Amino acid sequence: MNIQSINNYNVSMQSKMPDSSGFKKFVQKLKQKALDCAPPKTFNDEGKISKWENIYSNLSQPAKNRIIMGASALLTQPAIDYYNHRVDKETRTVSRNRTIAKIVAGTFVGAIVRGLCHKGVLKMTDINSSWKYAKALIPENYLEKMKNNSGLLKNYQSAISTLSAIGIMATSTNMLLDAPITIFLTNKMNDSSKIKQEKKEAENA
Repeated sequence: MNIQSINNYNVSMQSKMPDSSGFKKFVQKLKQKALDCAPPKTFNDEGKISKWENIYSNLSQPAKNRIIMGASALLTQPAIDYYNHRVDKETRTVSRNRTIAKIVAGTFVGAIVRGLCHKGVLKMTDINSSWKYAKALIPENYLEKMKNNSGLLKNYQSAISTLSAIGIMATSTNMLLDAPITIFLTNKMNDSSKIKQEKKEAENA
């Protein structure tokens, strides 16, 4: 047996590494097939894309986001309190009224505070403005990135607005505004519920 045949024998006895290029090509073809099956309007309809961008822009605004949250809570939480049959009807009514008052007060105050904070943040993160404090809230190392990425800037503005609003509400407006408004509305609704109940009892008597 010569040296060449020995070398060929040694090579043939070694285990071969699996070729991953074939699998990669298969995955790429599979992805392309999936894209080809999708309707073209999913990617090319600029009107729908613009519509979804507007919806996202509105939802990302702190004040509008708070109103949506408040409306959702108003549709569910009072009903849960009122139909809790583990307590008597009077307790359920008072609990429902307090929940409604709390949601309305929190949404009203929260939307105003968040809206004002958002306006202030927009003025202090305006890249195109020449005002002295137009870039006061933008870190210097992120300034260039935000100039080239409007989405990053919007997300940053929304985050700063929300955080500042939460700080203001936690330290002041919750006690100064939310609590008094909640108590006032709860008492008003309790009085109205009491009058309705008395009138109903008088009619049934």
